[in-house]
Order: sequence, then structure tokens, then C-alpha cells
Amino acid sequence: METPLRQKNLREHKADSDQNILLAAKGGGIAFAGNLFVYVTRFAFGIILANLLGAELLGVYSLSLTITSIAGAVVLLGLNTGIARYIPIATRRKDQARLWGIIQTGIALPGILGLILAGSVFLLAEPLSYHIFNRPDLVPVLRLASIGIPLIALTTILSSITQGFKRMEYKVYAEDITLNLLKLVLSVGLLIAGLSVMGAMTAHVISLTVTMLLLFYFVHRLIPLNRPLSGAKRNSAEMLRFTLPLYLSRLLSKFSGSIETLVLGSFNIMSEVGIYTTALRLSSIGSLFHYSLQRIAVPMISDLHDRGKLGELNRVYQVMTKWGMTFNLPIFLTITIFAKPLLAIFGSDFVAGANGLVILAFGTLFNASTGVCGSIVTMTGHSKLTFANSIIYLGTNIALDLLFIPQWGGLGAALAVTLSGILINVLRLTEIFTLLRIWPYDRSFLKPLTAALISAGATFLINKQLMLLVPSLLQVAIGTLLLWSIYTLAIVLLKLSEEDRLILGRLWGRLNTWRS
Repeated sequence: METPLRQKNLREHKADSDQNILLAAKGGGIAFAGNLFVYVTRFAFGIILANLLGAELLGVYSLSLTITSIAGAVVLLGLNTGIARYIPIATRRKDQARLWGIIQTGIALPGILGLILAGSVFLLAEPLSYHIFNRPDLVPVLRLASIGIPLIALTTILSSITQGFKRMEYKVYAEDITLNLLKLVLSVGLLIAGLSVMGAMTAHVISLTVTMLLLFYFVHRLIPLNRPLSGAKRNSAEMLRFTLPLYLSRLLSKFSGSIETLVLGSFNIMSEVGIYTTALRLSSIGSLFHYSLQRIAVPMISDLHDRGKLGELNRVYQVMTKWGMTFNLPIFLTITIFAKPLLAIFGSDFVAGANGLVILAFGTLFNASTGVCGSIVTMTGHSKLTFANSIIYLGTNIALDLLFIPQWGGLGAALAVTLSGILINVLRLTEIFTLLRIWPYDRSFLKPLTAALISAGATFLINKQLMLLVPSLLQVAIGTLLLWSIYTLAIVLLKLSEEDRLILGRLWGRLNTWRS
């Protein structure tokens, strides 16, 4: 028989656990709203670029951004992850001196290194363009893009600082809304003015500058930056010991995520670069909610592990994994059923990437269905293991790229990145269970899978009739609405979980409050 004290402890534990779930939902919801806005604007941006530039010039633009994006990751030194880990700990301990030191180190080192590397890329633009990619027209675009390297680094660091304070809305306002909306508006204006690729890249650099300044303002609101530098306790060596393996890991991950574009570019098939990057952008909608959960999960994982609350960590892990898979399943089904008409929006040249799009969408689904496993490995202090995972991923990715891309082009690139992602996520799941004895799956995962099978079957049968009666875009709209409606209805009929009811109850309470 349970004693009153034990019952009280259980109630407190349940209350704490529910609070973590609510915090995850709130932070994830805010981040998702921002990510959704990002995706919509980028989708519109992609359509505009594809139609105004064509697959060839879109490939030049994408390749330049890929090179400078990798360079931006090089100068971070992994400090963005270190900031997200150490700020919550310093805040909970009320150590203002250490907090100020973390922010100083995070801003100064990447800022200085970013300026140095930007100058290097600017000077090396000509030999890179001529001797590696065989594209002389890449030189001016790459030189202009190099200006964005320190801007990318500082934007990432400042966004990580707001993440460490669990203020997800600041990242949404600056990086998600301002950056993408300004980039879209400026690009359209400059492209219409006849500046072509250089106009699109100019818009990119200006938008990054405005975003960086806005994030500086938000960080200043969280912790005033006009304070004496000497008042900080800089544990730079401790941070770098933790972040160095992560730095190498993230660098390898960033390179791995971009290697398909680089390999396609090195074979001088720019049209394949444009088609592949378009398919990749379209398939990435499935990552929106997953990455949103991941952003709020990072400080939560660090805090729960630091306090030794593995039971609560396991519950957060399971709930986030189920939410990620539940949201991603209908997206995967939509892309699979309507791959060709979706790509036709970008132009007839892009329909050739339909099979690659389906493969990429499956990779995104698998990634979401393994939850925040990568963040758990990292934020529980196993940074060296994260680095080892990245080496395995990169090695597998390169081997598969070199095997598949020369033979199948963009389709081979999609297959290579998907197989590499499946391998590394299975490895992470195994590591987490071995180290922490926590597992993200239970019987409740059968509900979204069952709902997906029901909605997919119904939509597939009805879509056969729609193909004969309505235009392709209307077919996509009707079919998507039908699929999501059946899927949602099936989820509800199969009964919501305790966590789902908790979140919906809180939302209903908020709605009633607003109405009154």
C-alpha cells in the first residue's frame, strides 16, 4: 500500500513531467509556426527562381550557397551547440558571470574566423570555379556569396543564445520570418529588374545582414550586451573541449548534407543540381515539425539529464518521437501520391525528379520517426560519440554518392542520402538504449500507422478517378485535403493518448479564456 508521502512524490513527479510535455508542445508549436512560414516563403521563392532562372542557373545559385554555407559551419567551432547546452545550466544556477562569458566566447570566435574565411573564399573563387566546377560564370556569384559567411555564423550563434534561454519566438521573428520574407521580396524585385543570379544573391546577403542585427537586438533584451567585458567568467577551454568533437561532427554533417550538390556540380550537370535541390526543398516540409521539436528539446534534454531525471527524459523522448512521426506520415503520403504534379509547379524540367523526391521524402519520414535521438546523444555529454557517428555517416554518404551519382545523377544522390540517414539513425537508437536504457516506441505508435494505411488506401483509389476529371493542381488540392481529413478522423477514432489530451485540454482552456 502506498504511503501518503509516496503518493505526494508521485503526484509531484507527474506534475513535473506534464509541465515538460506542455513546455515541449508550446516551444515546438512556436518553432513549428516559424518553420512553416519559412517553408511557405521558401517554396514560393523556389518556384520564382526556378521559373525565372531555369534549372541551369538555379544550379549555379544553389552551388554558391552550398559552398558558403559549409564555410559558415566551419567557423562556428561547434559553439552554437555548446551555447544551447551551457546557457540553461548557467541560468538555472544563476551564474551571471559564467553566462556573460559563454555569450562573449560564442560571439567573438566565430565572428573573427568568419571574416578570415570570407576573405579566403573571395580570393579563391576563381580557381574553384575554373578548376573544380568548370563554370567561369560561378566566379562573381561565389564572391558575392562569400560576404554572407560571417553573417551566417553570427546569425546561427545569436539564434542559439535565444534557444538557450528557451525563447523560441525570437528565432521565429528574426530568422524565420524576417530573413525569408525580406529575401523573397528583394529577390523578386531584383530579378524583375534583370539582375538574374547576382540579384538573387544580393538579396540573400542583404537579408542576412538585417536578420543578424535583429537577433543582436533580441539577445540584448535577454541579457544586456553593453556591460563590461571584464565581468565575465570565460570558461572557453571547457566549452571548446565539449564543442570540438561536436564541431567536427557538425562540420562533417554539414558537408554530408551538401555533398550531393557538390558531387553533382563537380560532374558539371548543373540542371541535375537544380532539380535535386528543388526536390530536396519540397521533401523538407516533413522535417518542419521534427526540427521544431528538436530545437526546444535541446535545452530540456540538457536540464533533465543534468538533474538525473531519466524517467522524465524518456517520456519526453517518446512523446516527441510519436508527434514527429504522426505529423510526418500524411506529408510523406501526399508527396508519394502527388510527386509529379507537385514538381510540375516549378516547371516541366523538374518533373524528372519525381522518383528522387519520393525517396527523399521517405528518408525524412524515417528521420522524424526516430525522434530527437541525435540531440539526446549530444546533450547527455557524449560529444565524442556524436563525432564518431558523423564520421560513419560521412564515409557512408561519400561511398554511396560516388557509387550512385555517376550512374543515376539526382536519383542516385537522393538514394545515397536516404540510405545514409537510415543507417545513422538506427545506430543512434542503439546507442541511446545501450547508454541510457530509454526507448522511444510503444504500442501507441500503431495508431498513426493504422491511420496512414487507411487514408493512403482511400486517397489512392479516389485519385485514380480525379486524374480523369480535374487538372493536376486541383487534383493535388482535393487529394491532399481528402487524405489529411481521413487521416485526422482515423487518429481521433483510434483515441488520443494522455499527452495529446493534455495538450488539447490546455489549448481548449486558452481558447475559452480568449473568448471570455
